[in-house]
Amino acid sequence: MDLHIDKAMPAASWTRALGRLRPFLAFLRQRLPLLLVWPALALAAIIVLWSYVLLDLKHEQRDRQAELEQQVDAYARSLVIRTRRSIGDTDRILLLLRHDWAVSGRRLQLEGTMEAGVFSQQYISAVAIVDRNGIVLTSTRPGAAGRYLGDKLYFTEQQRAAGDKLYLSGPLDGQLSNREVIAFSRRLPSNDGQFDGIVLVSVLPSFFTQHYAEPILAEHGFVGLARHDGTLMATRRGGTVHTYKTPFLLAPVPGESPAGVARLDGARWFADGRARVAGWRPFPDLDLVGIVGVDEYAAMAPFRAHRDAALASAWWNTAWLMLAAMLASSFYVHAKWKQHQIETIRSTYRLATEEAGEGFFINRPLYDLHGVVHDFEIVDCNQFGADMFGKHPMQLIGHRLSEFYRGALFRTACERLCEALETGVYDRELPVPAAPDQLLKARWIHYKAVRAGGDLAVTIRDISENKAHMTELERRSNSDELTGLPNRYWVQHYLPQAIEGARRSGRRLAVLFIDLDGFKTVNDALGHAAGDELLRTVGKRLKIAVRPRDHVVRLGGDEFVVVLEQIDDVADVDHVAERLLASFRDGFHLHQASHVLGASIGISLFPEHGEDAETLLKHADIAMYSVKTEGKGSFRFFEARLFEEIRSRLETEVELRRALDERQFVVHYQPRVDLAAGATSSMEALVRWQRPGQGLTGPDRFIQLAEDTGLIVPLGEQVLDSVCRQLAEWTREGAALVPVSVNVSPRQFVQSDILAVFRGAVERYGIDPRLLEIEVTESSMMQDGLGEAAVFRQLRALGIKLCIDDFGTGYSSLSQLQKLRFDVLKIDRAFVLRIDHPEGGTLIASMIAMAHALGMRVVAEGVENQRQMQLLRTLGCDEGQGYYFSRPLAPAELERVTAR
Repeated sequence: MDLHIDKAMPAASWTRALGRLRPFLAFLRQRLPLLLVWPALALAAIIVLWSYVLLDLKHEQRDRQAELEQQVDAYARSLVIRTRRSIGDTDRILLLLRHDWAVSGRRLQLEGTMEAGVFSQQYISAVAIVDRNGIVLTSTRPGAAGRYLGDKLYFTEQQRAAGDKLYLSGPLDGQLSNREVIAFSRRLPSNDGQFDGIVLVSVLPSFFTQHYAEPILAEHGFVGLARHDGTLMATRRGGTVHTYKTPFLLAPVPGESPAGVARLDGARWFADGRARVAGWRPFPDLDLVGIVGVDEYAAMAPFRAHRDAALASAWWNTAWLMLAAMLASSFYVHAKWKQHQIETIRSTYRLATEEAGEGFFINRPLYDLHGVVHDFEIVDCNQFGADMFGKHPMQLIGHRLSEFYRGALFRTACERLCEALETGVYDRELPVPAAPDQLLKARWIHYKAVRAGGDLAVTIRDISENKAHMTELERRSNSDELTGLPNRYWVQHYLPQAIEGARRSGRRLAVLFIDLDGFKTVNDALGHAAGDELLRTVGKRLKIAVRPRDHVVRLGGDEFVVVLEQIDDVADVDHVAERLLASFRDGFHLHQASHVLGASIGISLFPEHGEDAETLLKHADIAMYSVKTEGKGSFRFFEARLFEEIRSRLETEVELRRALDERQFVVHYQPRVDLAAGATSSMEALVRWQRPGQGLTGPDRFIQLAEDTGLIVPLGEQVLDSVCRQLAEWTREGAALVPVSVNVSPRQFVQSDILAVFRGAVERYGIDPRLLEIEVTESSMMQDGLGEAAVFRQLRALGIKLCIDDFGTGYSSLSQLQKLRFDVLKIDRAFVLRIDHPEGGTLIASMIAMAHALGMRVVAEGVENQRQMQLLRTLGCDEGQGYYFSRPLAPAELERVTAR
């Protein structure tokens, strides 16, 4: 109705307008209470809307805070485990130093060991031996010998101690390093068991915060370590390590309990004033507490964003409801419009309730003659609730539960509703059983029934997705993402339980520590994607190789662990270990090529080799390392002597590094003879170690160790430098020169710029590059994919010849040899030894024919007698090398070599 009145209307028009207005005003007066119906309904809807939004936000905030506390508690537990392992590693250094001190007759010298790389300089500040009077006998710090440390707590505590124990000091100013440190100490016993001094390792405070997980804690999280009395050892926030001089955590952890999680107010607890959720856990056997804190503001950011969006949506809905109420009241004067408006509001209100995401039902109890509930009638439900059962609301309203459920399902539903009638409320998260007559589509529901008068208001929310998400989170925390196998976290929790089960049953348990042989080479050559594919394949093969009840675990990198339970005899372990090794024999197909990969396995048994998880894993690791050092590709049980062997290997590695620094390596030369002419045609450079006090040491005693440690790269550069310097010297003397071949490891191609190394050596000594040959073994060419490298073409362009060494021991194909375009092929000595046999001569003849067809000269290695030399000459071999012609000689022993 248009009630607009123009001020310029004539008097007659005013009269007509007032005539129409009076009935309208009377209509309004008669129905004034009804005009308030829609605003009242709108107000009620707004109250319901805001109640639901605020309650939902409250629940979500509580859930997020609980989840955050669980994450903090889990990370605190992980921090304690990791830091305890690091403390154990440092304690083993103390024990090893004490043992070396005793074995050396108390003449051990620590000076220079830090610079030699014996101790990590990242976290270790100083190492020292202190006598019973508190005087420093020897130390890694220059000039520290003779200092008095007898008044230090780490000395007096060991002096007063009744037995051997590890002592950790609080933060202090180091007397040896003049830096803020924390001291580790153990007592030195005299021959009669009395106190004879201490062995001391000073570590930097950052040692205790090295396990700071930046992806989790980000910029404002922190980790810390404190004593039970509240003394702070060290804390780290972001990239900054704080100590007692620059404290970040202003007070001890709260509460009297040894472990817990709490929200800490920023103004009271932290120097930067930011509130955090902190978790703390004690170390099982040390007077220490590990603390982890997550910045509350950053952690709750997703909730705040959701809250702001929900509140904004609620305000918009509130405005919409108010507008709808105003429109309904305005058009109430017209009957049809009023009816239409009522229907619109009802449908909109229904839509709003559906968007709540919950099924809503009103169930009315039905009683028998004895007043006992025997069924329930559905008197109301919403569309969302009906959809959960695959029904229309009219198919449910007015029907009984017994019409839809039978047997156990019906009894269970009635029991829930009867409990709500008795107690007033029933609120649970329930799994939905998979049954033929089960109508509900969800797998997990949040079921809430509230007594309202004589009826029950029931809400059902589908929480299947949330439950699946939580299950997936739990699975991910216990499984390796790449292979799907259980991970390190899983085995750390499972192995102690398995050990306890074995102890109760009186049966054995075995831990197999598996490390892949050659994985790094494949990973470096083919890329991380191929490496990941290889690890997945290895995981599958290991699962197939073990028994169904055994567990295969990936620790990380290329390390795996197998846990064997219910072991009756050691032969069972041998059988499984052999099956594991056999699973590697078929090779692995990657990038359209076959790659050979082996495994080294160390085994420890419960209870023979340890009675706890950490000891069994450590001893299995030691046994595996021993296999690595003795040829790989096998398995071994732990023995006490293996620890000493590993220590000896580490000592040899230290000597090898010193030998490189002092250039103790010399080069000998073995001639290669032209079989047709009988003259020297070239020589092979062979490295020897002039080891102080032990004479000349052959390469079989140190080359493999150099390969394993990466020292082969600087060693190879020293050998090349010696060869070029010798060629330059022979050139100055006017000698007729022949080419010299230099053995090059695959690591030199991967870890250094080999082209720049050779070019630099040639230019440094001014020699003709055609006097150099590069020898690369056939097996390394095939497995490491070096034959496709562009650097070989560049080396050939420089004038350097290329030679395949030990031919016949790898997996070369004719097509691969054609791609390589090498100049020389050296037949492995194993084939020369069998040349007297018909099949041996035939095989060598085919190798020679193939090499000649590809334009390569052929050299036979290991020629030891005239018979072999004559047969090789008959077969058309170009050159021979071996003790029949000459052993490797020092430059001074060589005759002048002339080219003929």
